[in-house]
Amino acid sequence: MIEVFKVFYPTHYNFAAVSILLILLLIYLLSKKNFKWSLISLALLLAFNIAIYKRTADRSWTITFEPEKSSDPYYIPEVKKMTFSVEKNWTITDEKGEVHHWCWVEEYWQQFASIDVIAKLWGENSKKKMVKSSEDRASNIDE
Repeated sequence: MIEVFKVFYPTHYNFAAVSILLILLLIYLLSKKNFKWSLISLALLLAFNIAIYKRTADRSWTITFEPEKSSDPYYIPEVKKMTFSVEKNWTITDEKGEVHHWCWVEEYWQQFASIDVIAKLWGENSKKKMVKSSEDRASNIDE
């Protein structure tokens, strides 16, 4: 379990910050002898770390990179597949020297980032009007 956290927390330091803040809250509550809230914060800390461990340990993610299109008729595109796991520290260095990283946090972020908030709140027509007005405004600035 410790090995998983040694890899996870340096990569996703925002989760490490939440754990550290929960630990500091626990220390503060214990120093004030507030045992009821200390137990609650300890339970939150344990639940948070157990959830991270269960989402991370013994799992791997495979991502397929689509090839770039070329006008060369003799070019044969290769589809690249990369598999990321905690054993590999979720990083792979390709032939260009670029470091790629992927795990469940990025998967959740991709799902969250693809949500169209305006369309969800006000509907498709309002979204189209807002996009059109911002495009009109941007074209007026360029002129």
